Amino acid sequence: IRSKTRSRVEHVFGVMAMRTGSTLMRGIGIIRLKAKIGLRNMAYNLSRFALLATT
Repeated sequence: IRSKTRSRVEHVFGVMAMRTGSTLMRGIGIIRLKAKIGLRNMAYNLSRFALLATT
């Protein structure tokens, strides 16, 4: 049960790392970094929605 949950969560981070090149983020100020993280998450959610909507 735990491995099933963990694999689903780790898959999200793996896809994000593959698409952006790395998980390390650089920026000036915490507000800008939070905005970058939010945009990354939104891009992943939109691509995931498009994939699920076509099936």
